[in-house]
Amino acid sequence: MKFLITNLEAMSLGYVVIPNILFIVYFTQNGRHTEFAWPAILFYVIVKTIPYAVRAFGKIKNPYKILTRSLIIALVGAYLTLFSPTIIEGAILLGIGFASIQPAYQELKDTYKKQKNWSYGKEALYGIFYLIAILALGMCLASISFNYFVIELLVLIILMLYTVHRLSSPWKNNPVFTGPFHFKPLIPTILIFLMTLGARVLKQTGDKEVVFMTLTMWIIMLFGFNCLQQKFKASRLWTFWTGAVNNFFLIYSIFYFDALGKFNYLYLAYCLYIFATIGGMILARKIKSSKALLQGCLVGFIISLVPNMWTFLIGLLISCLFCSITNQWVWQRYRQDKEIPALNTRFVKQHYNILGSIASQITLISLLIINNFLFNQNTNQILSAYYNHTIINGMNWPLWITRLGCILLLVTVLSILFVREKLDNND
Repeated sequence: MKFLITNLEAMSLGYVVIPNILFIVYFTQNGRHTEFAWPAILFYVIVKTIPYAVRAFGKIKNPYKILTRSLIIALVGAYLTLFSPTIIEGAILLGIGFASIQPAYQELKDTYKKQKNWSYGKEALYGIFYLIAILALGMCLASISFNYFVIELLVLIILMLYTVHRLSSPWKNNPVFTGPFHFKPLIPTILIFLMTLGARVLKQTGDKEVVFMTLTMWIIMLFGFNCLQQKFKASRLWTFWTGAVNNFFLIYSIFYFDALGKFNYLYLAYCLYIFATIGGMILARKIKSSKALLQGCLVGFIISLVPNMWTFLIGLLISCLFCSITNQWVWQRYRQDKEIPALNTRFVKQHYNILGSIASQITLISLLIINNFLFNQNTNQILSAYYNHTIINGMNWPLWITRLGCILLLVTVLSILFVREKLDNND
């Protein structure tokens, strides 16, 4: 059972990463042509949008049923991915199925812990190393045949379903949602969909027709953040901010190392991010001061701004480490928040993490487009470094100015967050 729980932990951590890499492999193995990018685009857009869409059905009452039904949908999606004519449908179903498995599983685990019926404390840590092994095996299998990677994913989903079946539901008589259906949550869902679609299509294809839409959504997002920081508690903004920081470093690394032709260093950046996540889980109990977290993140930001590849990687490690600690630290506030209905805490936290990651990605891509145009009179030259996997000369300044702009915005959000923190404490 410990192995099965480790597998479940790993998949709940890698629910976006594993299928995303799977479809990126499909894209690269088919010559990086635009038509082969759609499975990667649609999976990412759907997996980020569905958590907002389900709010239209009311408050969640049965995470166990959400988890089992999501995994069944994901299993069908993985099966369809085996066949080229249905790979897009498979990507969409995988996005729907994987969208809610992390918060649903975590709510199930939290309930078992409250009942003192959970004896798998170390499996969460083991799951990180297991996830690395899954990805390494998947890449090896994909080098032989793309379908072998898909079969690995199918096996992992079947193991997840078997594990959940063995874990009895604590809410057998509960409906999935409170209902009734409301149209109001569909408005932010559409905005999230458009922002994610614009950023992902532009990143994956460099389509000039999408540039205007992406920049428009970025302007809307900047105005929207003003409402966000006034309306919501500091705990939500902390989650938004950590999601933005992590996503910035990961996505920026793709463009940075591709443009420099240092493709192998991208894997090093992702390994450092994983080590930072592990380190945050270990050090979270020792660092409880928000000032210490602030100082650690600022040190990471400053080091990453030094125009050198290695200092950028060190800055990534330090910043993501303190973001991981912050996520552990702020979780206690979510648990004590009586405004969040029971069984919805993990889902609420996921909403703000998604919002931060999307905001970071669309900001990064928008600044890349603007700076590249100002320096090289070209809007999508830097994007071609990623989707064509080619070295681009003359990109040092646009890349560094973009890095500086993103970090200044992250520091600005952080200062606003501390003001919000004081207001919450006064209340």
